[in-house]
Amino acid sequence: MAIETIIAPALKTAVSFAAKKSVKSLFKMLSEKYDLRDFHSFQNNYIEYCQRIVTVKTLISPDKTFNVDDIYVPIDLNESGRKTRLEVGKFTSLDNDKAILIKGLAGQGKSTLLRKLLSNHAKSFTRLPIFYELKNYSGGLLITEISTSLANQGIKLGVETLRKILKDSNVKVYLDAFDEVNPEHRVKLLDEIRNLINGNNCHVVCTSRPDTEIDSLSELKTYKVCELTETQIFKIISKVVSDDEKSSELCLALRKSRLHTKSDSILKSPILVVLFCISYNLGEDIPSTLSQFYSKIFDTVFHRHDNIKGKVERVRHWNDNRKIYRELFDCLCFISLRSGFNNFSKEKFVKFVEDSLVYVNEEGGNADKISYELSSITNLIIEDGYNEFKYVHKSIQEFFAASFVLSMEHNKKVSFYQRCFADHSFHAIFENTLFFLEELDFYDFHEYGYVPAVRELYNLQGGTIPDSYELPDVTVNLFLNKLMKQIKINIYRSKGSESIELEVDNFVFTEADNYPEMYNRIFNFASDLIYIEVSDTDLSKLVLEQGKKIGEGVHLLSLKSLLLGTNRPLTVAKEALQTAFDVLIRAKMIRSNEKLINRRKSLEKESYFDF
Repeated sequence: MAIETIIAPALKTAVSFAAKKSVKSLFKMLSEKYDLRDFHSFQNNYIEYCQRIVTVKTLISPDKTFNVDDIYVPIDLNESGRKTRLEVGKFTSLDNDKAILIKGLAGQGKSTLLRKLLSNHAKSFTRLPIFYELKNYSGGLLITEISTSLANQGIKLGVETLRKILKDSNVKVYLDAFDEVNPEHRVKLLDEIRNLINGNNCHVVCTSRPDTEIDSLSELKTYKVCELTETQIFKIISKVVSDDEKSSELCLALRKSRLHTKSDSILKSPILVVLFCISYNLGEDIPSTLSQFYSKIFDTVFHRHDNIKGKVERVRHWNDNRKIYRELFDCLCFISLRSGFNNFSKEKFVKFVEDSLVYVNEEGGNADKISYELSSITNLIIEDGYNEFKYVHKSIQEFFAASFVLSMEHNKKVSFYQRCFADHSFHAIFENTLFFLEELDFYDFHEYGYVPAVRELYNLQGGTIPDSYELPDVTVNLFLNKLMKQIKINIYRSKGSESIELEVDNFVFTEADNYPEMYNRIFNFASDLIYIEVSDTDLSKLVLEQGKKIGEGVHLLSLKSLLLGTNRPLTVAKEALQTAFDVLIRAKMIRSNEKLINRRKSLEKESYFDF
């Protein structure tokens, strides 16, 4: 959950009168510059469009809307060891960079930060902001899908007009949540974002969770969202809790908690601070791990719904049977995540609930009523505009999907773990669910998923890893032949002279979809350890001779060809892979295998388990 799900001050107008005057002058300039005949309708609707984007709902008061300026607490970003802080109404180096990627974990406030950047620009109009949620991307031309999205917002701006606008540096495009794009569309979307950046003068800002395919785009300058400082945590608490005395009490309780020290706190992101405030207000103990923290959320919000103003008796289908609501919610989270939905229409929501009711052996015909109860009781699924519902944060869906896996029939759970570690696309869907399961279901996670996957992929006998262990040749050869650099060659000719400019991306494992996720992870880590110095002239020659052309001026060059072409020994690749294996696999494999062996011995020897 981002900071938008936090706070409850009064809603303010998103765009001031002065801003409206300045945007009109910007509209007029662009319209005259590009002869945009349909620009008038865009101008009339754009102010309202900006206001909708910077208006958000909160977990604290999900039935109200607030302006992002009112709820925003400045957070820190890190770029190459340098910290940047986006203050309210102030501008930073982020405003001058042409292409930016903002990376952050679940609940660190990426979407709120993006909306705050847009808000700053909407009020000053140094650049015309255009906002697009990438979860809606369906595999087509990005410019067409943005145009369609704008049309759905009441802005009838044609593709060709939008294409002209994007040629101007006075425009800034905000692309929210690359990690929420369907995995099958991500490779196409990377090309579309690359074309958007290189083929236009507009500025681009994109957000994503870490370790996604967008990391490979060299055009993007990367900023990472930092963990909250103690000062920021306390500022969020003061925003969440309007009563000063209660706010001070919460801060004091946090200082005394095992969750928090001045230099290290489990409340590393805004969502956790908010849930801390909700839980502690109800007298809940503060847990010590993230999974424990999330496991209390359902009961917390269920309890809060009826008790925030004293005990309230409500008539529900199961009245106060939280157990069945929780089982239903777990199943709902799993099947919606499996189906690729974080937000959905009312009809889709009801269908998911109907299928979940059948799973928990209840009457599916009550799905419409039960879907309303789930949403209104928990507020973990909220109505977001006309006929659209969504989880307050994707991590909520992922945690309760993990809770569902815990309850699965044993053979089905085994099959789930096996597929997660054997299928890259399946793993991509459940990556963050697996993060929770590694703690919640440690033994089965490793027994049926991680340990057998490592054994199979690396030809290990019994799970032991000898000190002299060397990776199989098939793994090394796959790394050499299928790890590719994408290189675009731009040739400029003028008055008989010729110059070459290269656009070089990071290494990418091009066969990731056909192999288990573990290959992709270890190959990406190893590729960061390989540095090859070569001039643009020599590299372009090597690409043209050894590379594979995949588009106009765009080529793929394998790691093997790059090493041989620069007179580097192939052992460089093997050494990098070995280091990656030692760092990512060896210690974790040994530790988990020891725990599994110890548990088996206890079950076999102790009389307590003799049955």
